[in-house]
Amino acid sequence: MSLQIVGKLSNVKKPYFIRNGEGERYLFGTQVASIVATTASTGDKMEIVQISGGKGDYFPAHVHEKAHEGIVVLDGRLEVELNGQVHLLTAGDYVHIPAGTVHAYWLQSHRTRFWSFTMNGNLAKLYSLIGVPFDRFERPPVSQNPLVAESFSDLPDDIDIKFVPRQQTNGLPQLVKGGTIPDLVQPYVLEAGEGIHLLSGDTVHSLLTTKEAADGQFLALVSEGPKGLPIGEHAHEYTNETFMCLQGQMTLWVDGEELHLLPGDFAYVPAKTPHRFRCDAHYTKFLGVLTPGQFEDFFRILGDPYEYPIFPSEPAAYRFDRVIQRIEEMDLILLGKPPVPPAAVEEVNH
Repeated sequence: MSLQIVGKLSNVKKPYFIRNGEGERYLFGTQVASIVATTASTGDKMEIVQISGGKGDYFPAHVHEKAHEGIVVLDGRLEVELNGQVHLLTAGDYVHIPAGTVHAYWLQSHRTRFWSFTMNGNLAKLYSLIGVPFDRFERPPVSQNPLVAESFSDLPDDIDIKFVPRQQTNGLPQLVKGGTIPDLVQPYVLEAGEGIHLLSGDTVHSLLTTKEAADGQFLALVSEGPKGLPIGEHAHEYTNETFMCLQGQMTLWVDGEELHLLPGDFAYVPAKTPHRFRCDAHYTKFLGVLTPGQFEDFFRILGDPYEYPIFPSEPAAYRFDRVIQRIEEMDLILLGKPPVPPAAVEEVNH
């Protein structure tokens, strides 16, 4: 299984890497959709698109019958309506949108970007139907094809989207503050730095979803750590994994190929692919979306509950011994010596 560095997505499930701003790009109005994952390219139910635009851009109220969507804001301010409740999101905030949720968005700053990932639907094709191919990275200041109601008419039935009248909203938009992950499938928002924090060695993994909240379809988490040692090489029998660098720099080894990820870069690592990674900047942060969501158990076994979203000054114990003891419970295939950084080893025999 060889790695592909691509600008155009393939229709074959294999590892691939896309630099920030590459992929398949479409212009709709003055927004740019950079598609980095489709059901065809992943061989999975996962699709991922980076949207960028300016103040005043929007997407009208709609609902997905099957698709479950998550949004992570990268830059700017994004106003999102969920079933009549309007939330104002800033960089790092997360919004969880299960199937059947009426939602819409408005961009409230001149340079706004966000990742949108969907599961169990067919949505990425939408942008090629409402937009036109675009060979630039930055959006134009003025659109030659303004976004109008007719842009959304006559869409094929296989696109999982239905446009609906905008709902009556409740009060003014509320800035996202705090937030918790519910123990059932329902819409919710999380402020940047919130979620379920798990500390393993010198890295904090912050779960944005759980199996209960995402119906087991996927796991989304943000990992933050300092410059350090690589984790051990491994693979998964069933779990497909993505790496989206948010800050800093990281090295990712995929099936023997060495990749250097900067903010905005994307890599897809399907099941059965050997891989490992290392944080290369003093502060590195990356988003992972894994399908299905069962690999959540690994992070809970490896890590300990932690109060803060940032790693401590001195690393905690790296309890890979617990993973070894329960490895039959998780989708993990070790391909080398178990990763136990010397500075983070706990004398487990005490």
